[in-house]
Amino acid sequence: MIFFQQNLLAQQDIDLNSPIPNDPDVYYGKLDNGITYYVKHNPEPKNRASLMLVVNAGSVLENDDQQGLAHFCEHMAFNGTKHFPKHRLIQFLESIGMKFGADLNAYTSFDETVYTIEVPLDTFANLDTGLMILYDWAHNVSYETEEIEKERGVIHEEWRLGRGAQDRLMRKTFPVMLYGSKYAKRIPIGKPEIFDKCPPDKLRNFYKDWYRPDLEAVIVVGDFDAKKVTNDVKKLFSQIPKRTKERPRIYPPIPGHKDIKVKVATDKETPYSMIEILYKLPMDKTVTLKDYKEDLAKSLFNEMINQRLQEKTVKPDCPYSMAFSFYSHLLGKRDAYMSYVIAKNEKISDALKVALEENERVKRYGFTKTELDRAKKSILKQVEKQYKERNKTKDNYFVAQYHQNFGITKEPFPSIEYAYNITQKMLPDIKLEDVNKFANQWIIDSNMVVIVTAPEKEGVKVPKEEEILKLIDEVKKEKLEPYKDKAVNKPLISEKITPGKIVKKAKDKKVGTQTFILSNGIKVIIKPTDFKDDEIRMTAFSNGGYSLYPLEDNVSARVADEVILESGVGDFDKVQLTKYMSDKNAHVTPYIGLNFEGMDGSSSVDDFETMLQLTYLYFTHPRYDKEAYQAYMAKTKDYLKNKSNDPQSVWGDSIASALQSRCKYTQPLNLELLNKVDYKKVHKIYRERFEDPASFTFIFTGNVDIKKVKPLIEKYLGGLPADKKDEHFKNVGAVLPVGKVEKVIAKKGTENKSMDYMVYTGKLDEYNLENDILLKAVSEILTNRLLDSIREEKALTYSISANSSIRLFPEKQYGIYIFYSCAPDTVDYITKEIEKIVNSIKDVKNISDADFKKTIEKLLKENEIKMRDNKFWLRKLETYEKLNSSPDVILKYDDIVKSLTKEKIAEAAKKYLNNNSYVLISLQPEKK
Repeated sequence: MIFFQQNLLAQQDIDLNSPIPNDPDVYYGKLDNGITYYVKHNPEPKNRASLMLVVNAGSVLENDDQQGLAHFCEHMAFNGTKHFPKHRLIQFLESIGMKFGADLNAYTSFDETVYTIEVPLDTFANLDTGLMILYDWAHNVSYETEEIEKERGVIHEEWRLGRGAQDRLMRKTFPVMLYGSKYAKRIPIGKPEIFDKCPPDKLRNFYKDWYRPDLEAVIVVGDFDAKKVTNDVKKLFSQIPKRTKERPRIYPPIPGHKDIKVKVATDKETPYSMIEILYKLPMDKTVTLKDYKEDLAKSLFNEMINQRLQEKTVKPDCPYSMAFSFYSHLLGKRDAYMSYVIAKNEKISDALKVALEENERVKRYGFTKTELDRAKKSILKQVEKQYKERNKTKDNYFVAQYHQNFGITKEPFPSIEYAYNITQKMLPDIKLEDVNKFANQWIIDSNMVVIVTAPEKEGVKVPKEEEILKLIDEVKKEKLEPYKDKAVNKPLISEKITPGKIVKKAKDKKVGTQTFILSNGIKVIIKPTDFKDDEIRMTAFSNGGYSLYPLEDNVSARVADEVILESGVGDFDKVQLTKYMSDKNAHVTPYIGLNFEGMDGSSSVDDFETMLQLTYLYFTHPRYDKEAYQAYMAKTKDYLKNKSNDPQSVWGDSIASALQSRCKYTQPLNLELLNKVDYKKVHKIYRERFEDPASFTFIFTGNVDIKKVKPLIEKYLGGLPADKKDEHFKNVGAVLPVGKVEKVIAKKGTENKSMDYMVYTGKLDEYNLENDILLKAVSEILTNRLLDSIREEKALTYSISANSSIRLFPEKQYGIYIFYSCAPDTVDYITKEIEKIVNSIKDVKNISDADFKKTIEKLLKENEIKMRDNKFWLRKLETYEKLNSSPDVILKYDDIVKSLTKEKIAEAAKKYLNNNSYVLISLQPEKK
């Protein structure tokens, strides 16, 4: 069927009035009771299924006395249903290796509530149970009064966690942005005076009114027999009775307005100045191939306007740090063309003017032919990559497609093959006038809104609302020149390269890697995989980093890689490089860390050579651009000026400092430190870190054809010069604090909330995979106990979890990290409860069989997914290469997990959770 469609497209003209065909491999329909279903077989990830329940009901449907109840209903779905009383639903999913948050989650928005599950298909019974969970959510949530009362505290803590500058600014600006609409009055989290106290029946009534089959969709995608699963879905969900005489599902209007709406809002705790320009428009629907072609033209518009906005950021006098514009669905039955700008503090009006000017410039003169040609190549490259990866596309891509189809925009879901072929056919026919016309349709005064939010601080020049209106009028009358596109017509590398040779080869049949030593000393490790059809990943590293430089050069060394990235490479400045790379899928990022320097990169199979060319240039021809340096410094200084306004930034800096033993080499960047940067030293240090390629090891994972890449590796890596120095990083004391209890209090902010980070630390006598796994197991057991006690039983926090990590350099250390948020006056109590739970799991009697089983299953299921990921293998091969040890131990992961016992985990808890070696970093409000 798909092959026939492709040939038909190639041979015939397109009837633009014909509807866009949905993917014929999707089982799609509507049951008699009104439920919509989508089922598709998809082999990636293997042995998995993704399930989603979409309820076309969100906070905008709440009455005045129900604000927050749509979100409350979402919470109650996890607190007991007909077939899964109390918390058995979560317990079941965790027992088969799924993790709450990653594999089991939900969210509530203005217009919908969405529930997601991922289940392993070791046994088909897991999928049956997953469908039953969706069925219960759609129809059978219990709403026991006891569970409702217990959940109020958790929701209150979620509300508290969201409080802050951005929340306050949103509440000031939404009434203007969504002028006259109910949407502005229905922030999904709701009001505490309602969700804290509402009668249980009010909550039950919301569920009864809106959780009904005509407003629900079931989506199931995975590695299964789609026909059988479709029959199972029909049989199960047809049992939900059809509802009649129900409340109509209405999308509240977002009224139009002829005048321009402007709102300026400030807050002492916001760290940046933001400009939002919205042109609210009627909602478009994509139904026919003509609509599809229009959507492609809109994508081209987005691509080109953003290229123009980005170009300006390389200039030191650019009034903004970041800017982007795009056309998209907004809310309800409104679309919008939107421009967002992060303005420099002293130049908010200038930044607004530039954004308005660029919109006006496009409106008057349109785009250029060279811009359009480049944008077409870029979009075609994107859909080409998607097409090449069509057989390795993850479930979430398809789930999102069907989710959009059920939503208000009713987006069709053509197959990837059809989308690729129709795009190839349509793109060449799109002319400049097809794109330029949108500027006159979108950029108009009626329904225009300008929002400016900024720090309330001396030195920040915030325009008044009347000044903004005057500026808008001035830009319309301003004389503007057409945009001049400087096309790039030269190769990345013009010099002749003398290739090196592979002088030594080795194979590791267990791990599936091949290792080459090049004539210049570079070591190359390649692991070909079939995980992705069009992905190759690269990393390279060498010992040293900025630890080798004296403290007076520290900041120059730390920013050197970022300055080089802003400068471009070889004969290409950043703007030229971006244009050159527009139709290529490759990137390379050099870095200088504390202990290592290196490069990270990725490419498609076809653009592998481009990735190596960039690598060659970053070694041999890094670009030294004074203007780019000045632009980088201006942006960074502007960011640092207001960073201390933000409580979470202050807290984050406290964490970073405490967990590096307050080492001066790694202290958080501030204005005083940044002013020590020396332009000449920046370039000297970068050159020194990359002047000896022989000290580097390169690792590649992905769809690598070794025969094809060998000559390219010999040319671009083997052709690099080599000095063959022998360097090693220095231990400058940037290590986890070990052997003491330390409490750090960061006082910042006005909201009555605390955010807390508790870290148990220690030294590792040796690093091995079993240590790593035991640390993960202890963290999983600890997370289960923390959630059960502090969230579910006591309702003192919305979120609490434990995670582990290992630092191998400069010293072998571990950390077990616990994060939670809460009311400030409960921090001490929660800390004591954590200590009790920590002490309890050191006794094997307190590790339940259920927690042990859940932990083992989670570790196994997580590893099953990771083992088919190129990035995972890249990082693991890098780690074992740095340790100079064999990576074949990676293959023993499952055996080690299966050999774990409760006794081993309890012993590990005793060893790693040392009550005399932890740090608590707490963010507290400035005043109670």
